[in-house]
Amino acid sequence: MPYNIAAIIFFNSLILFANGMDDWDYSIQKTKKVTFKVETFADGFDVPWGMTFLPDGNLLVSDRNGDLWKVKKDGNSKIQIGGIPKVRSKGQGGLLDVEIHPEFKENSFIYLGFSDFLPDQKNKTYTSIIRAVLKKNNLTEQKIIYKAPDSLFASEKHHYGTRIIFDNDGYLYFAIGDRGQREKAQILNYPNGKIHRLHDDGTVPRDNPFFDNERALSSIWSYGHRNPQGLVIHPRTGEIWESEHGPRGGDELNIIYPGKNFGWPVITYGKNYNGTIISHLTHNDGMEQPVLHWTPSIAVCGITFYKGKVFTEWGNNLFATSLKYERLHRLEILDGKVVEQEIIYDAGSRVRDVEIGPLGFIYVALEDPGRIVRFVPVD
Repeated sequence: MPYNIAAIIFFNSLILFANGMDDWDYSIQKTKKVTFKVETFADGFDVPWGMTFLPDGNLLVSDRNGDLWKVKKDGNSKIQIGGIPKVRSKGQGGLLDVEIHPEFKENSFIYLGFSDFLPDQKNKTYTSIIRAVLKKNNLTEQKIIYKAPDSLFASEKHHYGTRIIFDNDGYLYFAIGDRGQREKAQILNYPNGKIHRLHDDGTVPRDNPFFDNERALSSIWSYGHRNPQGLVIHPRTGEIWESEHGPRGGDELNIIYPGKNFGWPVITYGKNYNGTIISHLTHNDGMEQPVLHWTPSIAVCGITFYKGKVFTEWGNNLFATSLKYERLHRLEILDGKVVEQEIIYDAGSRVRDVEIGPLGFIYVALEDPGRIVRFVPVD
């Protein structure tokens, strides 16, 4: 390499290093339909797990280490929220998803999902959901929306699930993974491996599919899930779409219907991590097929549909994150089927969550190091 070219590259590298992370994250991404700029919006997180926007445009970010942050809408500063419940931040556990009530302007309710623990046995954990009032950057009037019986708290530190959403009718949905006890995903009197549906105050709707079944938990909406970490409402159809981690292969994208069995671990497209067989079946009577499965696994996490006026070419497209391959996928969907899939961002970092901001920009949570980046269109 000629000396002058090498010197220029070295000099530019020093400038990037001196200017910090923002310059490293600044990049131009060209995709099939859109060209956009990636810019750092906020940093200084451990593992940003969930995001939700407040009506004033500020962003709430849950950090797996147990912190909850409010990031100003310009991204220039963030404020730590007080009054967070104690969480067990071990393995895949910690402070997980955050969501606001559809009528937040009137009631200031926020919902948190986290790995709860028993006071006298801190190594035993389970997924819990609380509701609280956000007042002057503190959580007040906390109420337990869901907590499993103490007997179900277990030493496994993985498969908490936990993504939280509201549907268009104001019902609350949240996911619990199988907690590493896969057989319980098929047993209806265990909350493991299920998507649950509640009223916003934690009571159970009477039209839930198993409400009158004495052998089932009345909160269950669907079952046979391994570890769901993505839930979103389709902006046009109102359907619930879900993404879940498979084992070695078999990550799934599903449309969730009440009372349906999604098969884990009786049917799966994946294998154990050591390559051994989990099941010889990929289909079985009475069990749903995924809309799409990723094999090999991409370690799919948060998902969202695009609705906004900035990237109109991507209207109603689904974005799916990848922890393993550190990417963001765009999926074009027609009549409930994926007709095109494109990798639109190679992050070089585990991609944990994706959300659409109130102005239509796209926000992506990255882990290594913990930060939020924003996609801005380029003319």
